[in-house]
Parts: sequence; structure tokens; C-alpha cells
Amino acid sequence: MEPLKKIGKSLLIGGIVGLAMTIVTSYFLSDLIDQLEYQTYYWRYKWEYKELGEQNKEKTADDEYGICIVDIDDRSMAEDKLGLYWNWDRSYHANLITTLNKKFPAAIVFDIFFGGAEDHNHAKRLQKLLVRAQEKNEDIEITQEVARSMYSVVDYDKQFIEATRDAGNVFHACVMTGKMDYKDYALSQIESKMTMERHNSLHPSSAITLPGKKREEVVSREVIEGIFPPLAQASKDIGHVNINPNVDGVKSITPLLFGFGDHDPVYLPISVRTIATLFGTPNDEIIFEPGKYLDIGKPFKITRKKEGGYHCSYPNVTIKQVKAIVDNADKILALEPENSLQITSLLKRGKTDQGDRFIEMNLLYYIPEELLQVLLNADLKEVLTLKPGEEKSLGSDVAVVRDSDVDWIITAPFGDMEWYTSTDEIKTLATVEPEDFDQIANGETALLYHTLNIFKNKEGKYSSSVPIFRGPMLKELCRTEWKTIEELAPGSRMDFGKNVRIPLTPDNKHIITFFGPKRKPFKYYSYYDILNDRVHGELEGKIFIVGSTAPAMFDLVHVPHDEQYPGMEIHASMMNSFLMNTFITRPEDWQNFLILLCVGIAIGIISFVLKPLPGAILTIVAVFAYFLTALTLFGTNHLWIDIARPVLTILLTFTAVMAYRYITEEKDRKFLQSTFKQYLSPELIDIMYKKKKMPELGGEEGVRTAYFTDIQSFSTFSEKLGSPTRLVELLNEYLSAMTDILLAHYGTLDKYEGDAIIAFYGAPMPMDDHAHQACYTALDMQDKLGELRNKWISEGDKWPKIVHEMQMRIGVNTGAITTGNMGSKVRMNYTMMGDAVNLAARLEAAAKQYGIYTMISHYTHDLIKDDFETRQLDKITVVGKSEPIVVYELMARKGELSPEMSKLHEFYTQGIDCYYRQEWDKAIDFLSQSEDLEPYKAVSSKGGSPSNMLIKRCKEFKANPPGTDWDGVYRLTSK
Repeated sequence: MEPLKKIGKSLLIGGIVGLAMTIVTSYFLSDLIDQLEYQTYYWRYKWEYKELGEQNKEKTADDEYGICIVDIDDRSMAEDKLGLYWNWDRSYHANLITTLNKKFPAAIVFDIFFGGAEDHNHAKRLQKLLVRAQEKNEDIEITQEVARSMYSVVDYDKQFIEATRDAGNVFHACVMTGKMDYKDYALSQIESKMTMERHNSLHPSSAITLPGKKREEVVSREVIEGIFPPLAQASKDIGHVNINPNVDGVKSITPLLFGFGDHDPVYLPISVRTIATLFGTPNDEIIFEPGKYLDIGKPFKITRKKEGGYHCSYPNVTIKQVKAIVDNADKILALEPENSLQITSLLKRGKTDQGDRFIEMNLLYYIPEELLQVLLNADLKEVLTLKPGEEKSLGSDVAVVRDSDVDWIITAPFGDMEWYTSTDEIKTLATVEPEDFDQIANGETALLYHTLNIFKNKEGKYSSSVPIFRGPMLKELCRTEWKTIEELAPGSRMDFGKNVRIPLTPDNKHIITFFGPKRKPFKYYSYYDILNDRVHGELEGKIFIVGSTAPAMFDLVHVPHDEQYPGMEIHASMMNSFLMNTFITRPEDWQNFLILLCVGIAIGIISFVLKPLPGAILTIVAVFAYFLTALTLFGTNHLWIDIARPVLTILLTFTAVMAYRYITEEKDRKFLQSTFKQYLSPELIDIMYKKKKMPELGGEEGVRTAYFTDIQSFSTFSEKLGSPTRLVELLNEYLSAMTDILLAHYGTLDKYEGDAIIAFYGAPMPMDDHAHQACYTALDMQDKLGELRNKWISEGDKWPKIVHEMQMRIGVNTGAITTGNMGSKVRMNYTMMGDAVNLAARLEAAAKQYGIYTMISHYTHDLIKDDFETRQLDKITVVGKSEPIVVYELMARKGELSPEMSKLHEFYTQGIDCYYRQEWDKAIDFLSQSEDLEPYKAVSSKGGSPSNMLIKRCKEFKANPPGTDWDGVYRLTSK
């Protein structure tokens, strides 16, 4: 019942503290606690990137993330390259889009503001230059026709807009601001940007609309800045890049949705807008649940077009690419962890301006119409069965040779004559059909296959070189039969993967999930290199974000793990978390309360069970353990469990329990200590307290063990020492050492009588092994006295010889003993009474007659005989008693007799057996041998020994036989 009571108290106090912490921190100290919690948020990232850095470095591979950065870096802005960004015209961006789009990226996202058209400024600048040139050199004649011709080529905005529109995959940024962000004198300049006409002039379909109540939950901004209408209209979509810092200047938690003033449209962040578009999720399927999540749909969709054919939601992914995945589904699902599988090689198909078909691949590079026609008519799957060195004719003097396990050579009497390729490219070519060119216009190039590599990490998660094919979506696609896709009804759609639900805090903010462990976890390319087409490799299907890491561009921000972090990487991190469907999640309110409750209960139990100091130490350990657990969960699972509130709960619970114990329960301990500290060890008092075994003061009977000690010939010590002071000094040292041993074995000190120690075992705290503990005490006391003798000898002349030879007798008996506080009302003593006590005293005295120093009764012997070495001394009746008892010498713990004492024991046992059989001669013979080995005959007060005593009796009985009815009992005549 007592443990249940403790648990009940722990549950009660832990629950009360947990509830109190929830109320206090939610309603009174919420701002302070939130600030503390945000600080732990920063620690979490530092822990993840520093302590778990080695583990996370594996996650920085481009083939896992699929998001790339086009960096307007210092190198790009060097004088011998493009010069300072502020001097660039927008044709640079137009050329970048055109060049990069040849690589078939999924999206090009500009994290750059283009607030207005600039060509008129360039034209004005050119006009000034022409006027000044004429002023400097009047011989130069610049006609109006020439001037107009020069002005006409200043069409950089137009180039940028057309490149954006032609690419069809370019996303541009805007910024949502409020009137409070502008000075009063500037409000007139933004009035036009606060109207629905402004919204309609940009890219209206990029915004979403929400039902009335949900619209009210969205933060509003009155002004749309950062983009001019023609560019916005040419974009695939636009989105805002508002990421406001916390009060401490760190960008980590941000609103996602911004309403446009009092109007209906709601704008999405550029990251959400881009990924939702890549998912092919219509605006009306984007679901906003205030305080819970923003759902942007499943990652991949296949639509059967009404006019025929299929449309895949992710850009440049063809239905044949999907079929290649489904055809290899068994291999993908059987992929071993930390292995990869190539599904297809890059394959572009197109037509020249004259209508001739061609194919481009990485190794084959360019396959003209003549060779393509042969390859389309050939059975390339049969070609794959060739062994190294074998050749096969494909017709029209075209042949293919397998050069090695992976290398192939195609020869033809035209063009480049020889084309080197690989097994993977042959496998991809084998799936090309003439129909794949039907929808290609003259002069157009389109992607048929990506270079698609599937990876499986050591945790069993899938990713690929094309970022959309990953995780549950890829597995679901692999488990779909191709027949199911083929039978899709016209106008219908299949969605794959789990819905991406971007979690929101109760105030509709999103906790940004950063990726690391180091800065630049995403693949970086120099703007200059992309512009000049110097970058090659598997770029198709990737998402490219254009921004800058140059300090001069003022886009370095403070994030939890870095004070100089490129702002575009925040958008990259958000996009990546959407693609991976990986977010920082926080428990709901009821889960947080449950954590507080569990923490409070656990610490409550610890505080109740342990002493204050161990409890305090374990509480501190619990704080660190919880802290490390929270950091580790964040680093491995992106789970943000509160730290501030639970840590405060731990500390307050411990404090509350300690206060409760001090006020209530500690009085019980103090009572026990004040009552029994003179008699019991602190450990025994603690056991009594923990078990709530309160003694019945005033007398309680039970089976216990009485214990008496006495120093041999102590009456002569005072004379030999010559000074009472020296006698007290000696006794204090002796009694202190012996009492420590007594208390260490949970003995209860009754009293000191001069040099004698009187004690008992088994009260006031019941003990199952009281007889054992008494015997352990006796052996340890004899050993300790031996150590003291050596010490006193080493002190030279300080002590006389009698001290050097001090011996101690011990008597131990077990039986019915009454213990309790006995005496008068004025003065009481916790002591023992009973016949068993008197017998223990008689045994201590009787030991002198046998020449031994530790005597126990058969009552004690019966309880301890399996664990100790003993020898029977006699069957006796003590003075004043008629009932015989068997007495034994306690020699050692079981198995610890020395070889010499073992021989003594053997001879003695045989001798006493003969003695009781009245075989006197045999008994004398054996006892004579044991007598030679007796250890105390030289130091005992009477110079005798058990063996010598029995030899004398044998001789007496031999001369005067006791008769056949002899019971072997010897009656002592003195104490």
C-alpha cells in the first residue's frame, strides 16, 4: 500500500505542477516562455549541424535535393566578366533563361525584385551619350535615323519578358508591404499599387481565394511591390518573398499567406507557389486550415487528356518516363539500401527547321535522321544480347559492335561515321518509337527521358536525380500497374504520393525547415558559367533559384545556425521541405500538456523515492537528459518538443515535492533520528523510514539475537595504565571502532557497561538475517581488534604489553526477546529483556572456561550453520538454568578457514564424536592432535583450550565411566 500511496502522491503533485505550468506559461508568462523556447530552437539547429553534422553531411548530395542555386557571385561581377550588377541590363537575365532552359529545368525562380521597366532609363542614358559625343566632336554626324535605330535596340525589358514567356517555367518574386512601411510623403506613389487593378495587371491566377472566415485569419498587406506588370504576366507564376525576422532579428518562423489589403486575393510565398505549380495542384485544391496546415496536394499527377494522350504534372516528365519507372518497379522496390539504379538516360528528341527528326543524348550526342530511321526500325533489345566483341548489322551499312560490358560503337557511312555509347543509352534508345515525334514542331526540341537515377539511402528512403520522384510517391507509382494508367478515362486524373500539408502554428505561421549541416547544402553554380553555357551534367528536372551571395547585394540574413546566410537558401530550404514532405512539427496543446504531466509525475516519483541529494542530482541529470533528447529528436526527426516548459516543470516539481516532504514527511524521519540515533545506524533508520515500520515503544516481543562483548582481564588495565585519562582514551578508540562495525551490520546498541558492549539485532526494525548479522559483527570485531593490537604495538612504549595483547570475548544467542523503551517517566532507555538475553551474557562469560573468544548457542547455530564455520564445544547447562544447550565456537565465514585451522577442525570433530561415544582413548588421540593446533591456548586467561578441556574429561571418565545413560551434558558451576 505504501508504494501505491507514493505513486498516488507523485501523480497528484506532478499533475498539479504540470497543470499549473500550462496555465502560468500559457496565460501569464507566454511571451517570456516563447522567447526562451525560440532560443532553444536555435540551439537545436546548432546541435543538429555540429553534433550530428557527420550524419547529415550525407544529405547534401545534389541528387537528393534537386534544387540548385544560380549565384550572382563576386566572380560573375568581376570587371573582366559581367561587371557590377548595378550596371547590368536585363538582357543578361534573358540570355540566362534561354541558355539554362536548353537544359530542361523544371523551374527557374528569381529571388530578385524587378520593380519597374528600365529600358526608358537606358534610352535616356544613350541619348545623353550621343548628345555629348556630338558636343565633343562636331565632325561626327548622328542622324535621327541612326539615333532611332540605336534606341530601338534598347529592348532589354522586352528580351527579358519574352525569354520569361517563351520558357514557360520562370517564376518571379513580388513583395507584400503595408502603408506603415512608407513615409507619409510617399503614400501618393503607392496608391496605384493598392488597387484590384494592380492585382489584375500582374498575374491574377497566382493568387488564391479563401472563404470568408478563413480569409479573416490571413494577415493582410495593402501594397504589391517588386515586379512590373508585363514581366509578371509573362511569368509562369509569381509569389511573395516576405520572410520577416523574429523580434531578435532571426528568420526562422514566418507567415505564409498574405492577403491583398481588403480584397479577396491571397498571395502565396514564391516557394509554395512554385512547388504547388510543379505538383500541378489547381488553386481550388489548395486547402488552408487556419492554425493547422496549408495543403498543396499530392506531388505527382497524371491526367488523361480529352483530346488524347497524357499530361504529367511535373514539367518535362513524359508518360514514357513514367512507363520506364513502372516497367522497372520490381528492381526499384528490391533495391538494397545505399545502392542506386539507373532507369533512363537523357534523351532529347526534336526536328530541324526542315522537319528532319533527330535525337540528342549524353554520349551519342546527336543522331541525325538517316541513323535515327535505322535505329527506329532495328530491334535494339536483341542488340543488347550481344556479347563483347560481337557485331550486328542494323541495315543500310549501319552496324553496332559491343566493345565491352558497357561500351558500344555504332558505325554508318554518313555523318560522324562512328558513335560511341553505353548500355544504358542503348536500353533507353530501345524504347523510342516513331510516334514520339508526332507532337514535335519543326525547329523544336523536347525531352523524352531524363537521366533518371533512383537512390535508396541506409534508412530505406528513396530519392532520385529528378526531385519529384522520391519517397512514398515513387513507391506508390512503382506499385501501380501500367494497365491502370492506360485505362484512365479521358478527362480523369490519378494522383500519387502523400498530400503535402505544410504545418502552421496556431497563429498561422510556418516554422522553416533548414537543411545542412553546413552553409550551401544545395548545388551552387556561378551566374557567369550558366550564362555562358559552361555547365553540363544532369541538370534536367532540377529547380534553379537565381539570387546572390555577394555581400554587396544585401541578401545575407540571420538564421538559427548562421548569421550570414543567403536569403535565397531560405526559399530553397522551404521548397526542399515541401518536395521531401519533411517539416519541423510541434506537438499539439494536449500533447504538450501530456508531456508536462508525464515529466511532473516522473520527477515527483523520483523526488519521493530518493533522498534530497540523490534526488537533486537525478533531477539535474533528468534536465540534461530531457534537453539532449529534445535536441536529438529535432536533429533526427525534425520534431520540436518544448524544452522551456518541461524543464521548468522538472525543477518546480522537485521543489514542490521537497517542500511537501519537509513540511510533512520529514517530521517522521526526524522523530526516528531523534529517538534512535543513539542506538541505530543511519542506514537502518532510513530503512525504517522508507518501509514506514514505526517501532512500538514500550515493549514488543519477537525472535531476535542478543550480543554481548567483554574485554579479557579488563580489571587489571586501569592499574597497568596508571591513569584514568589514558584508560578513557583507550576505551574510546576501542569502543568507537567496535560500535562502527556494530552499526554497519544494522545492530542496535543497547548500552556500554564499562568495557562491555551490549547490543541486539532484529529490533526496532525487523530483520530476517539478524543472526547472520550478529555473527558477521563478531568476526569483523575480532579482525578489527587484531588491527588495533598491531597499531598499538606500532606506537611503541605508548601502551603497556597488556594493551598489545588485548583479547575480547563475545557471546551470541537467538531467542524470544522483548525490546522497547523501559524505565521511568523521567528517564527511559531503549533496551532488551528476556531469558535469551541472560543466556547470551552467560555464553560470553563461559567462553573464558573454554579458552575461546566467540561462543554462540545452538539456537543461533541452527540459523547460520550453512554460512559460517563452527565447531561444537559442549552440551552444557548454565548457572541458574536446567535446560541443556549446545554451544559452538564461531570460527570464520564459510570456506574461509586457513589450512591449519581446517586440520584443527577435522581432528577436533573426530575427537568430540569419539568423546560422545565414550571411546576415550580414540578421543584423546584425536584431541591431542587438535590441541597442538589450538590458536588461543597461549593467550587465554586460563591457558586452556577446547581440546585440552575435553582431554581432561576423557581421562576422568576413563577412570570413572559415566554409565550408559550418560547424556553428555556438562553442568557449569560458575558464571
